[in-house]
Amino acid sequence: MYQHSPLDRVAVFIDGENIHYSAKHMNMRMDYLKLCRRLAGDRRLVRSYFYTAISNQSEGKIDFINFLKLNGFTVVTKEVRNFSEMDTSTRSVRSSLDMEMAIDVLDMSEHLDSIVLCTGDGDFQPLVAALARRGKHVEVCGLREMTSTDLIAAADEYVDLAVLKDELVLAGAPPLPREIKNELPANDQDDFNTFKVQDTSFDF
Repeated sequence: MYQHSPLDRVAVFIDGENIHYSAKHMNMRMDYLKLCRRLAGDRRLVRSYFYTAISNQSEGKIDFINFLKLNGFTVVTKEVRNFSEMDTSTRSVRSSLDMEMAIDVLDMSEHLDSIVLCTGDGDFQPLVAALARRGKHVEVCGLREMTSTDLIAAADEYVDLAVLKDELVLAGAPPLPREIKNELPANDQDDFNTFKVQDTSFDF
């Protein structure tokens, strides 16, 4: 049975869109610095990765990304793609960074003892299986109702975000309006775009 050791090397990989909307579902604003500290525990946190899509209207989100970079995160971004429809109207489609995240995890795995995936996306189940074959300890952290059962079953350890909610809430942030939707909101409704670094008080 695996036991945490201060000598263990661990990295945290955050599926930004998935965890962001999980936080919205819980009516909270997430402190990602606290999240990484909590998941690493007494182990050696080698690196924290954050993956997210951006658009040319994401000024507030860019401030948020810069804040993460200044606090030691490796941030991987991809631009939202625009497609022209037959009627000449344009629609935006969120860009997936699943491939980038999976490649980074595999590249880093040889330097790690434990890997924490912050996502509920079942598409990462084969990645977890591949890491297990390499003898790596894999933990998954996500909101239970938004996390694939297959992903949970494949992981060595699962952490429900809801259990950590009180520990991870952003200090001084007002609660979000309670509005739960099954579909992702449009880009211009993404409250990442209103994020102001100067309005936050992270405690790390």
